[in-house]
Amino acid sequence: MKKLRLVSCSAACLLAILPAFSQEQLPTKLDTVYANFRDIKMHVTPRHDYTQTFVTKLFMAQAEKDTYFKRRDNGKTTVRINCEQAVEIIKGMDNITLGMPKVVYLVGWQYNGHDSKYPAFFDGNYALKRPQDRTALESIRWVMSEGKKYNTSVSVHINMIDAYEDSPLWDKYVENNVISRTEYGSLRGGEWGYPISYAQEWSLGFTQERIDKLLSILPIQEAGTIHIDAFHSAVPQPVKKPDGSWGVEMQSPISPYLDFTQEDEIQAQRNIIKYFDSKGVDVTTEGVPQKELLGIFDGYQTMGWWFKGADIYLNYTPQQMCGGYDPYSGEWGRLFGTNLNAEHVFLEERPLEESFEDFKGKFCTMSAIFNFLNRFERKYRVEGEDYFAVQFSDNVKSEVNKGKYTIRKDGVLLVEDNNVFIPAMWLENKSMIAYSADGYKNRTWTVPAGYFTASKVTLYRVDHKGKVRIGQKNVGNGKISLSLQPNEMVLITQE
Repeated sequence: MKKLRLVSCSAACLLAILPAFSQEQLPTKLDTVYANFRDIKMHVTPRHDYTQTFVTKLFMAQAEKDTYFKRRDNGKTTVRINCEQAVEIIKGMDNITLGMPKVVYLVGWQYNGHDSKYPAFFDGNYALKRPQDRTALESIRWVMSEGKKYNTSVSVHINMIDAYEDSPLWDKYVENNVISRTEYGSLRGGEWGYPISYAQEWSLGFTQERIDKLLSILPIQEAGTIHIDAFHSAVPQPVKKPDGSWGVEMQSPISPYLDFTQEDEIQAQRNIIKYFDSKGVDVTTEGVPQKELLGIFDGYQTMGWWFKGADIYLNYTPQQMCGGYDPYSGEWGRLFGTNLNAEHVFLEERPLEESFEDFKGKFCTMSAIFNFLNRFERKYRVEGEDYFAVQFSDNVKSEVNKGKYTIRKDGVLLVEDNNVFIPAMWLENKSMIAYSADGYKNRTWTVPAGYFTASKVTLYRVDHKGKVRIGQKNVGNGKISLSLQPNEMVLITQE
């Protein structure tokens, strides 16, 4: 891959290129980096357009442990969200997102919860079961089925690298050297459990067996997607620091006892993704692309979490790789668009209505913007002292100047900090979303050119219970005056 081209430019030079970019004084020296997208061959066929989909995880339960370096469950589970609550959350999210296509991955759905009994994932977490269902798996299947009513594909969160001593597969995997070993033959404990050699597991056909069994017990193929947690290509190895505390160091190869190289392990990871693809299932992952291994899954997945670094947004089109990073990686996540992971929103110990209010604000200021910006080609980014900006096609521009965040199209303001007035382009009717974190009175917004052709538009207040008609407004000379309460979301539509 060619390196991104860095160009130094004066503020006057930049204003000649971007005359409507900033309303305030720019730094005297600015660096401009142009997009240089990878030429990627697709090895899979994505079932979801992740650039236009709200993707999130829901944390249902945690398996408890007695030691810092977890090796087995202690038999206890802490439930955060049960199956009935998960459906209530999905319904509320659908109302707030106004029916935007969604993917929800359930975390801690198996055995005693998150990080329980891998490499097995063949039974549900009994603590999540609905009273009327015979088994926990019945309840999980119910959640997956109910999600369809709310424009949501519900799937599960799994792990392909960890193994635990109390797993139903432990003896089989130890006997066949699937569990990582040191060069001397002893088992190698990782940060969480014991790492698996992807290459050894694949060569023995065990990977295919456990994927097939998982797909036989849950309708994941109907969802068309699955999330693989901690899909590392090296081992997160516990290392003691000079001060006596513990840290983690990524080490490879995964299993020095075997003859497989790191590239062999990576190829096995690609095989895993392709095998899911052959069954009609996309794979999304945590932490991909990893900085030190950038590109190893190019053409194998189109969505991942934890983007790090500005260059990734100019190395990949949104269609090649998109996702989320929360909190932002500097300012670039906001400027290019990042999807909200609502897992943390609904982990808070507070009334569900408060979580929905939090979700509403984050959706409007993150995922609604992500959905909008992904529709335009990324051209270049600009950086100077306390200044960051991105130029998209169709004269769409995002900017942070001395901490002030704005998005404009053709010079028309769409976002100013936590005040949003942005097209909801996933809706059939021409519609805008207005949102304000702090509220305002009689603020006049300019409607993007050609967006509303009628002289009157209808307004609806939106929350987790749905939308309520609150009246009509005139659109005079392409402008509309609005008053919003703090954390209020309003749909403005031409009916």
